[in-house]
Amino acid sequence: MVDNKLLEFLCEETKWEDIGNENLLNEIPEFGTSVGEAINNGTLIAFTVELSSMLGRMDLYKASLLSNFIGFACERENDTSAGQGVIALFARSCQKVYELFRHLEENGEEELPDGRKEIFEKDLDQARAYIGFHVLCISAMAFLSRNASLREFLSNLRLREQIQYLSEETKGSPYLRSVHYVEQMLDTCSDYKLLVLFPQKKAGFFASANDLSNCFHLIFLLEEQIYEKFGVQYHMPEFYAAPSLIRLAHGEYPDDCWDKSYTAHFTECNYGTAFQEEFETNMLRYLIWGEMPPEAIPQINGRGIIVLFEHGANRGFSPEFLAVPHEALQPYVEIERELTYEEYGTWMEQIRAQI
Repeated sequence: MVDNKLLEFLCEETKWEDIGNENLLNEIPEFGTSVGEAINNGTLIAFTVELSSMLGRMDLYKASLLSNFIGFACERENDTSAGQGVIALFARSCQKVYELFRHLEENGEEELPDGRKEIFEKDLDQARAYIGFHVLCISAMAFLSRNASLREFLSNLRLREQIQYLSEETKGSPYLRSVHYVEQMLDTCSDYKLLVLFPQKKAGFFASANDLSNCFHLIFLLEEQIYEKFGVQYHMPEFYAAPSLIRLAHGEYPDDCWDKSYTAHFTECNYGTAFQEEFETNMLRYLIWGEMPPEAIPQINGRGIIVLFEHGANRGFSPEFLAVPHEALQPYVEIERELTYEEYGTWMEQIRAQI
């Protein structure tokens, strides 16, 4: 049960002079006492779930600070039960911050001036949301990186335009430097089912992709798997990737990877090319573009379909596409099994019906 005095403090609007004080919660003894009791009594998750359910009633700045504690509990216990309230709070704050910057843009200002109080006086909640936004984004990532259903919940809140704007159009604000990672979560797949075809050999296999936000990352891990599982059978005797890039693609951050690049062994296309055995330049419109999210790959029967070609369009990409934005993410492509001869024919007939 949340202490009544603590809840009253959390719901009380933060005054202008206290906005920006990240130690504000520690100034009320009931907060430290409640946290200590929850940890010592083994009720940490239950306590954070209760707090999370009340975030919508709280002051925006204090709620943002509190989300840091809720995110801490999620990471400590690897439990995302309190996530929905945090993501709903993110949506509420995101809208406020978006409105603030669009207002500045409409008035011909590119960034917040030094004398910010005049701007915020019309809507002090914009100040509370803005100054607490960096903390809130980090807390949201603790949940979004661990729980695909919370990514779907965020996506259903229809905030893509606002998140993308804050990530790409605002300039250098210290309070917005983490919203880019939340934007990536909107496109991050979870156990996404794939069908990979190699028409030259009339062969293919089922695979799954997880925690990937762009197709360059998917292509890299897919080609690594093809080399490891099939090698010569798929005309891929080597996987020409620097060891540091391999480590980066699997979640590490080696210092010596950033001047490297990777050139894809295959040309990966969508199912519009499934009946071609050789790549031709007029097939460029069917390329799987590396910048797009995996779930944008055209699907049939719930599987994104990738068609492999040798000697096609040489495509290289930089290590930034392989960087994993949170340590809790588990990026992989896993080959499940090869298609039988009969399955290959059945899938080709299904593709023929779609083309």
